[in-house]
Amino acid sequence: MDDLDLLETLARAAAGMASPSADQQTIDGILSGLPDRAALPCRLWSAGGGLHVAWMQPPSRAQEAFVDALSSCLTLAVAALAAGADDLLSAAAFGSAVERAVAAAHWRGDTAAVAVFEVAGMILSPGYDGGPAVADVGAIARATVRQDDSVGHLGGGRFALLLPRAGSFEARSAYRRVREAIAAHQEVGGDLWCGPAGFAELTEDETPEELLATALERLAAARLRRAYTAPTDPGHPLAG
Repeated sequence: MDDLDLLETLARAAAGMASPSADQQTIDGILSGLPDRAALPCRLWSAGGGLHVAWMQPPSRAQEAFVDALSSCLTLAVAALAAGADDLLSAAAFGSAVERAVAAAHWRGDTAAVAVFEVAGMILSPGYDGGPAVADVGAIARATVRQDDSVGHLGGGRFALLLPRAGSFEARSAYRRVREAIAAHQEVGGDLWCGPAGFAELTEDETPEELLATALERLAAARLRRAYTAPTDPGHPLAG
């Protein structure tokens, strides 16, 4: 196996471990099969969050570099796994989740979708974008979407859903479920409500940044349309 083959094998392994749906069993399966796929004279396994290798014969420099790079990929994958799918992700963490989902989708020839929406009625102090309301909305959304999906808070009352192996239809359905769950929640629904939303489905060769930017652009367009058709606060209709 030449150096290019090693790089391609490493890229596929990294994408598999970085997938939002990857668990420890998935990671262990990828590692156990790599020696045969990459013609490595060794055994690979994960323990204590790190990569362990037992060489059967002295490796080449390319093989050593392959294992070193694989170790870094494993460290990132284990850290993402430890963060937990049940967490409400920050804007930076959500961006990282989108990067992993896009890499996995391109590798598998699959797709992914993002929904970005506003939750109105929050009272946020200047320079402070957290609080019980943010955590409540995150918990409701997290309980409503699939286990493999991710929920993020982008700031300013904006939340986002990441749906691996799904398109814009599923993203719209997920948003509707979240919107209905927030409205039905006794403690939250009386003060908060979901506003406009923007949706984007991954296209061929699209980058993570482009996918998220498309959803945000469509959110802005939806806000503009809503400004001409509905009151900002459904509890206080337009004066007239």
